[in-house]
Amino acid sequence: MNENIPVTFPGLGLSLPIHSTAFSIGGLEIKWYGILIAIGLLLAMWYAFRRCKDFGVSAEDLVDIIIISLICGVVGARLYYVIFYPSPYGVNPYFENPLSILMLRDGGLGIYGGVIGALVSAFIVCKVKKISVGAVFDIAGLGFPIGQAIGRWGNFFNREAYGAATNAWWRMAGVDPNNVNTGYQPCFFFESVWCILGFLILHFYSKSGRRKFNGEVFLLYVMWYGFGRFFIEGLRTDSLMIGNIRVSQLVAVLSFVIALCIILYKRMKLREVASEKEADYTPLFTEAAEAVEAERRKLANESDDAQPADADKTDASEPDGPKKEEE
Repeated sequence: MNENIPVTFPGLGLSLPIHSTAFSIGGLEIKWYGILIAIGLLLAMWYAFRRCKDFGVSAEDLVDIIIISLICGVVGARLYYVIFYPSPYGVNPYFENPLSILMLRDGGLGIYGGVIGALVSAFIVCKVKKISVGAVFDIAGLGFPIGQAIGRWGNFFNREAYGAATNAWWRMAGVDPNNVNTGYQPCFFFESVWCILGFLILHFYSKSGRRKFNGEVFLLYVMWYGFGRFFIEGLRTDSLMIGNIRVSQLVAVLSFVIALCIILYKRMKLREVASEKEADYTPLFTEAAEAVEAERRKLANESDDAQPADADKTDASEPDGPKKEEE
């Protein structure tokens, strides 16, 4: 792609001269893609450290989890992209040149692979260190959309992750080297906005005190992202495929359904536990009420028995009447 051609948004009257390389150090080119992913990760980590105590996780434990999860997340994201890379000629170029798998500066990361790699490694670390997996995943569910919202702009600088051709006012052009004037759906932008909205909703929900169990915030994130990603992926023309099936759409549907089922199951179990506790306390309240009622009746009976005796004493103490005067 000729990077001297600007990316334009004709409907908005914008023309942006963008380049994938931010700057060079010696002969090493530093790409915007890597810079934006790094910024997204740093902001997500900053937020996670500010909120970790709210979930009962220490900052020291979180450091260990993040270091291992970052490494495994990058490996997972790259492998996901490489394995499902669309090969128009039936031959995966990464398999023909395995060393190209290590070239991350030019892009090529699959978000689902990154999430899976990070979560699996975090799960193992939590089990080893005896930390609540659900609490750590909740923190991750708040950090992921921050990193995704910012990292998606790396696709913009690489002129990738766009969708089908369109004449809509929000279309962007200058991304297809074969059709520089054709407008396309800015899928990277849709996903960035969707992740920002998801983060805001989950942030306020997690601080509202309505969280029912550890892991709920993460499951809600999975549902939110999966729902949006299904429709956004349907607009893209560079989807990773298995036959005629878009991999990301398949993963989005499965993750949404699984997360929803887990939430419904957990909430049902919580209601059952609450009902059992209420049933356990009911006999205690009943016994206490019966004891109070018995005591009340006893006092009432004693009061009734005492009234005639008091009356007799009153009658005995009263004179029969005035004595007649002696004549």
